[in-house]
Amino acid sequence: MPIRRRAWLTREGWYYLAVLAFIIGGAVLRSVNLLVVLAGTMIAPLLFNWRLAMASLTGLVIRRRLPTQILAGQPLTVEIHVRNHRWWMSSWLLRIEDWIEGQGTAASGLRSGNTKKAKPMLAEALIAHLPAGGDETGSYRVTLHRRGRYRFGPLRVGTRFPLGLVLGQMTLPDHDELIVSPRLGRLLPDWAGLLEAEQLGDERRHPQRGISEGDYYGLRPWQSGDSLRWVHWRTTAKLARPVVRQYERRRSRDVAIVLDPWLPASPTERDEGLAELAISFAATALCDIANRGHSRLTMAIAAAEPRCHSGPGSTVFCEDILADLAELALSQTHSLSVAMNHALEASPRGSRLIVISPRAAVDPSLAESETELPLDPDELVWIDTSSEALDKLFALS
Repeated sequence: MPIRRRAWLTREGWYYLAVLAFIIGGAVLRSVNLLVVLAGTMIAPLLFNWRLAMASLTGLVIRRRLPTQILAGQPLTVEIHVRNHRWWMSSWLLRIEDWIEGQGTAASGLRSGNTKKAKPMLAEALIAHLPAGGDETGSYRVTLHRRGRYRFGPLRVGTRFPLGLVLGQMTLPDHDELIVSPRLGRLLPDWAGLLEAEQLGDERRHPQRGISEGDYYGLRPWQSGDSLRWVHWRTTAKLARPVVRQYERRRSRDVAIVLDPWLPASPTERDEGLAELAISFAATALCDIANRGHSRLTMAIAAAEPRCHSGPGSTVFCEDILADLAELALSQTHSLSVAMNHALEASPRGSRLIVISPRAAVDPSLAESETELPLDPDELVWIDTSSEALDKLFALS
């Protein structure tokens, strides 16, 4: 797409042109020399404004700065960097327009497999003065409420300086893409209880040696690597040797999450909302488990083509899964059992399997996909986002 520069009259410019036409008409009809001189004088500002507006747009290099990934509902600040390569002329009152086009994940993709395009949104940034040979940065702030991949561009730069009679504009073929991950919510105390270890024979204490302490239960001699914050100074002074507080916490079990982004054959807005709620819950749970310090994370997605992510818990690993969830299409899929098997194979032995779905475990639509799973029923937790029990586990902030 080539760079296009063009100019046209503003609303004020049309008013000015109407007055000018009236004066020229009077000068011609009445043969008044003074009106001819006045008409010639009024043409000059139009030509001057046109030439200056077009000249102000030459020699500009414009770049957009975007983050790699954000969360839905999170305010986004986009910076527009403009550099003036001219050495003799400044630019004033530059108005930069940017178009944002997003792709939602709605029920239209159920049969066609395509995503539904939302209406493009217009954002604007203003740079008051750009000196010759200098650079300036403008910005605008938007909030993207739906997950998915968004396309930014093209950029359109315009100025009316100095008289506001002529608008000069330049369109730049500058496009960027941004991944908007699912909205994260807030996990409630019952979620922590769901992750607690409840296996027989796991009642022994496990001293905490990490950065964060658990429950205090006693004192012990100081060992190499202990934090100074744990030193019990009163006992240390009595015994004349360092003594530290000892903490314990119950080990959280390894967890494998299975996401079921299911929609019925004729989905309603409520069905879509429950499916999106399941995706947000799964994304929030994933980030919470990673922050708890688990050595391995496992998430299986029962999409049209089931896929499973498994690896060490880290920020980069979570971002990769969130990027996958950002473009996950809702569909009437029957691959839940396959995804559950993938999760069991990829997760450590004895992991608790948590299924997050917009349908209940006894839903008739699950009858066709039932298979024999090598899993004790006590090891499976089914979370239905349409159930009132979800209010004790998760809140979408």
